[in-house]
Amino acid sequence: MRHVYVVIMAGGKGERFWPLSTGNVPKPFLNITGDKTLIRLTAERAMRIVPEARIYVILSKQQLSIARRQLPFLPAGNFIVEPEGKDTAPCVGLAAITLLKEDRKATMIALPADHYIADIDGFVKTIKDGVKVAQKGEHLVTVGIRPVRPETGYGYICVSGKAYPSEGLECYNVRRYVEKPDVRRAKAYYKDSRYYWNAGMFIWKAETILGSMKHHMPELYKGLLQIGSHMDANRKGMIKRIFGDFTRISIDYGLMQKAGNVMMMPARFTWDDIGTWASLGRILTPDEYGNCKTGSIVGIDTKDCVIHGEGVTIGTIGVSGLVIVAVKGSVLVCDIDRVQEVREIARRLSSKKDI
Repeated sequence: MRHVYVVIMAGGKGERFWPLSTGNVPKPFLNITGDKTLIRLTAERAMRIVPEARIYVILSKQQLSIARRQLPFLPAGNFIVEPEGKDTAPCVGLAAITLLKEDRKATMIALPADHYIADIDGFVKTIKDGVKVAQKGEHLVTVGIRPVRPETGYGYICVSGKAYPSEGLECYNVRRYVEKPDVRRAKAYYKDSRYYWNAGMFIWKAETILGSMKHHMPELYKGLLQIGSHMDANRKGMIKRIFGDFTRISIDYGLMQKAGNVMMMPARFTWDDIGTWASLGRILTPDEYGNCKTGSIVGIDTKDCVIHGEGVTIGTIGVSGLVIVAVKGSVLVCDIDRVQEVREIARRLSSKKDI
């Protein structure tokens, strides 16, 4: 596909996968689902769409060395280092500015580094159709996942009528974005065919996303232009200062919820963001008692648990509905219904510089 580039966003901390995930080795760089790490699997999916030379990774400096080790087939210059984490809006903007330096006609596919996608053929078909839509005009294209359960941990996209119905493209106009709902609303969205999960995957021309930032996020746009002017001279100190002044904000909050030119492609593949330890229950095959176990585990009267051990044997008796993790000299024991709160442990330890 001409002028098409993939940008893998790998700057997250993966705090909800403590203690396995740390600041130096966050979730994308872990092989949670098998023999390959999540970022490696993401890059291999991207290679079904574009050649290695057009795959970029945007990440923090502390993740650069491990990313290069895990993705040795990517050119060294294709790793974009963020001066500091500022969430996805500055991340996307920096990637767009970088691509435009390479190709004024660049179309950008932005993918999170830590998603689980089993149906690669369906993924490739969805993304390629999304590229067609993005290149037709000034569209901001996102990917939506049809809900398979009432989920309160995801944002939702509400769509209206089909776009380009005569051209064989299943694409919808986005009516509005909805923040993470309560249980009542999640159940209603699950039953309503207009609502999809927001997967955080995007497709757009680099010029289009920057033009939208100019309209909806003018301060960010101004700063990105300044960064672009300093790239050729390799003025890293100036770039770091400008980037450091950016507001920390997601692309959804800052732009997608405001823009009127957003289209959504329904995913033709199964998907999971593997956001918490509990999500492994949807990926791994449970035993006859509903336990998902990795490592050396001995369980007696144990059911509906997620148990992960590395370098240690874990024994359980008479427990249910728990997440139990023992790695790197740390142990997590958590009610499976409260796994979203694991990030608070990581943050408290980080503030004490113990992680």
